[in-house]
Amino acid sequence: MDAFDKLKGACKKQYVSRKELWNLTGGIIHPRTMEKLDNKGIGIPNSILIAHKRMYPIDSVIEWLRTKSRLICSKK
Repeated sequence: MDAFDKLKGACKKQYVSRKELWNLTGGIIHPRTMEKLDNKGIGIPNSILIAHKRMYPIDSVIEWLRTKSRLICSKK
């Protein structure tokens, strides 16, 4: 189990909003950043709009975060 699996376990919802994504990631992903990425067509895939509010499937969020991250090893 990695950090992303733990993140998914912490979220009991199937879909999250941009604001919830901000909270879920500890402020790493800002809602305006996601809006800009979505407008460019490079945001989280499989999102849906409900009453002008974009919602992301948690599985797509986790996979998207995995593709955007990399492990940095400290040098000793």
